[in-house]
Amino acid sequence: MGRLLKFAVMPVVLAAALFVVSAVHAPTASAQASRYEAESAVCDGTVDSNHSGFSGTGFCNPPNQSGTGVQFTVNAASAGTVALGFKYANGSSTSRPASLSVNGTVVQTNVPFESNAAWSNWTVKNVTVSLKAGANTIRLAGTTSAGLANIDLLDVAKGGTSLPSSFTWDSSGILVAPKSDSTHNIVSVKDPSVVYHNGRYHVFVSVVSVNQGYSLAYLSFTDWSQAGSAQLHFLDRSAMGAGYKAAPQVFYFAPQQKWYLTYQIGDNVAYSTTTDIGNPSSWSAPKPFYSKTPQIVLDNMGSGQWLDFWTVCDSANCHMYSSDDNGNLYRAQTSVANFPNGFSAPVIAMHDPNHHWLFEGANVYKLDGTGEYLLMVEAIAQEGRMFRSWTSQSITGPWTPLADTKENPFARYSNVTFDGTAWTRDISHGELIRSGIDQTLTVSPCDLRFLYQGKDPDASGPYNLLPWRLGLLTQTNSTC
Repeated sequence: MGRLLKFAVMPVVLAAALFVVSAVHAPTASAQASRYEAESAVCDGTVDSNHSGFSGTGFCNPPNQSGTGVQFTVNAASAGTVALGFKYANGSSTSRPASLSVNGTVVQTNVPFESNAAWSNWTVKNVTVSLKAGANTIRLAGTTSAGLANIDLLDVAKGGTSLPSSFTWDSSGILVAPKSDSTHNIVSVKDPSVVYHNGRYHVFVSVVSVNQGYSLAYLSFTDWSQAGSAQLHFLDRSAMGAGYKAAPQVFYFAPQQKWYLTYQIGDNVAYSTTTDIGNPSSWSAPKPFYSKTPQIVLDNMGSGQWLDFWTVCDSANCHMYSSDDNGNLYRAQTSVANFPNGFSAPVIAMHDPNHHWLFEGANVYKLDGTGEYLLMVEAIAQEGRMFRSWTSQSITGPWTPLADTKENPFARYSNVTFDGTAWTRDISHGELIRSGIDQTLTVSPCDLRFLYQGKDPDASGPYNLLPWRLGLLTQTNSTC
């Protein structure tokens, strides 16, 4: 994450996590999730189409009264736990809570369908329930006089994962620290993105200068023992040019046989390309993905900032995730054939009312050989930054919590053993080491390693001057 001249001392207190909203933009059904359109369900109100962004031919608009809503019939091949994703819009100023019933029994009494600021803004609420084999009725009913939010569809994905339910890690010491030259006086190295290609690790980072200016740099080496001595190549000497750039992500887009580097440029996201990842001077000039910040982001980010862009593709579509430091995770979509053009307006892909608990730095990966996807999002706990995690059978969800609490985190100071003195209490913005290089962002569930940023626990001051360094986590409790 690279903040655009935001002077913020890191918070030290985090309230208990509240109910997490998970949202998935759903223009097309996933092969791994079953979709049920609301216009084909039992809708207590009317099926309308007067607000954009819905799927199918319309959405259910229930009456503004308690007890009314929508009922779906869902078929399960076998009994077990599933993730439900209700795509909804709530353009009112307050939450519209609902009761959730499965086969006539209320299983949750107060599912919050929070405001998303406009009736054409869409969010998908994630809920985990148990189903029986065969036909199941799933009903949402409003619990206040305002009634239920507009409901567009229900996605259903089978639960379960090949990953362990908890994680332990070993951490290296500091592997990469700032290296200045005559024109770059660097205080911080952060936001790493990494691929292993042709026998070398290729690492792209944000670097921050003493005047709090952000830019990008590149380093390469054959073994992690060489990372500390590797030269930093400053990418503002390429056609990318000078000016604010931060939070890079690198991948090889196989359909075009090009390397893509995506990154923040102030209030937007841009990309550069090359055919030679090892040549730092070969990157093309920046091209923005959007003409301006999308309205849904402006409507929901509050005093936050649109940042930390992450692209991952399946065989049909590419999905761009992003954050806003205000408890919202966004997702946009375009086809593989149209990439990098044609990204949709983002939708809120996940929300938490405690903005520190769903903060920034999201990663989504395909787990090799499993048909599963892993979502990681950075949060802020009392002792420092950490990562939470979810899994899904679909790249777009619905998402099932995996290790997502302070007591059972994906990666946090409390489940990391350090090689020598613990040099950081923050497990912050980073990237898993992938088993491939392409746009599917595939990782091996048997070999999880995480290149991350940390800092001296005693450091304080403006965020942009904190002394971030890079270290490597290696999972120690693989079930393989």
